[in-house]
Amino acid sequence: MATNTIGSSKAPELSMTAADAAMIDHLPVEAATALARSLQRQERQVIARKVLSAARIGHAVYDEMLLSGHQTNVHTTGAVDKAATGKVSTTLGVSVPQATAWMTLSFLLSTLPTVTAAFLDGDHSLERIRIIANEIAVLSDDDARAFAETRALQLAERNQADKTLRDQVVEMVIALDPDGAADRREEAAARDQNVRVRRDTNGHCSISVYGPGEMGAHLAARIAKMISERICPRDPRRQGQVQVAAFAEIQGLPGAHLSCECGRGDCSRAIPLPEEPSGLTDLDIDVDDDAPDLSGDVDADADVTADAETITGDDTDCAATDTEESQPDTDTDTDSQLSLSLITDPSGQREARLEYFGVVDDAHARSLITSGQLVTVSEFPTLDIPTINTATSLDRIPAAWRRLDDPFPAPPIDPTGHGGHLLPPSGALTYRIPAWLREKIIELDGTCRYPHCGRPASECQIDHLVKFVHQDPITGGWTVEFNLMPLCTPDHQRKHMGLLIPTMLSDRAVIWRDPATGETITTYPR
Repeated sequence: MATNTIGSSKAPELSMTAADAAMIDHLPVEAATALARSLQRQERQVIARKVLSAARIGHAVYDEMLLSGHQTNVHTTGAVDKAATGKVSTTLGVSVPQATAWMTLSFLLSTLPTVTAAFLDGDHSLERIRIIANEIAVLSDDDARAFAETRALQLAERNQADKTLRDQVVEMVIALDPDGAADRREEAAARDQNVRVRRDTNGHCSISVYGPGEMGAHLAARIAKMISERICPRDPRRQGQVQVAAFAEIQGLPGAHLSCECGRGDCSRAIPLPEEPSGLTDLDIDVDDDAPDLSGDVDADADVTADAETITGDDTDCAATDTEESQPDTDTDTDSQLSLSLITDPSGQREARLEYFGVVDDAHARSLITSGQLVTVSEFPTLDIPTINTATSLDRIPAAWRRLDDPFPAPPIDPTGHGGHLLPPSGALTYRIPAWLREKIIELDGTCRYPHCGRPASECQIDHLVKFVHQDPITGGWTVEFNLMPLCTPDHQRKHMGLLIPTMLSDRAVIWRDPATGETITTYPR
């Protein structure tokens, strides 16, 4: 009888679930879109309340232990923290790290009332709130923190990747508190720098390094350089496999060597394998059972190569090498000659950026310049506003801050794809993009310009917004600054499919219009 009662009590719930699925399956696209957006906001509101409620459970345990005398000196602080996070973990059935993350976020939000309100209203995802709270809660000045709250939430409304938002908020925090940024970097070095290795399943391991930004930037640049020189687009391996093979050679693993596996005898990037040292047969390697443990995942930002896919549209603006590709230099000593690029702003209005890493504080930039760590210094390019569209030029301010207080968008560039020029400037009627112009576009835009993509511009293809007409170049889109933008390979394909139609404005904002619905999404330079 009990079984029947339980079964009958669940039947209506199951029936309603099936009815919901059937209802959704027959919704018009417009109605399904509205429903999904409404449910997404409700989900974010529920998550916000869950996080704050979980933290309240932990804080109650913390306060109870303090009042009952469990904490008698500083040495027991860790035990009290563990008790609080443990209570959240067992009460809600989540891992201790998850409970810790919720309590940490709640603690940071206690000093950020505006961000907390946006969190509770469901304006932004949990990850975006976490990014904002982690970065701006460190500001000790109340006025600076309040200013940063408003600005960060405005930036979070943009259609960009989470890692792009993080980079912009970091830049703002450094600008507001440059000395504090340098101090926090030094404190993190003393407290957190570490290398962890963990043996994983299927004969693999995980490796994690928490170290200076220039270390990661240099490694990413070396991997990218090796892959670009030695691997052709026909190599059948996944990007991650190729990256691991490159890392193994850089690490000096015996027998490790990155080479193309396309199998074609005429591969222009094939290089001979190095000769195996005489007498080397089986390697007797001792595996240390006490190898240090690795906690945390490898950052997804470590992806350093563009997908080796082929654009199916007519306008295949790939920033590729010349047709006759030179044979790569097999001298491994050239890897040590690799020079990273540090882009600075002499006017002091923009924070310096380290290639393959991102924004760095002024003290960090000076240390890189004087340390002899193979850094090439250049300046941010200026934005050439065509006089045909506007009578004034923009101040050189961080692109992420531009127009936050201006409700009126900049005017669009002319729809012909001529970038505001009445006559074609030098090189405008040539399809191949010169290296200097490609580098300028990369530095101006920073990332792929498609909505919600954070792929670094240096790993993207440079696309003509208005298609270049090979048969009659003067009638099509020209190879000029305001008709070019970086797009990663998948988004380049989406653009050619016509899923969204782009229009560039005179400050390099791009408005993407959905031809099916008429809705628009705006993306901005980094």
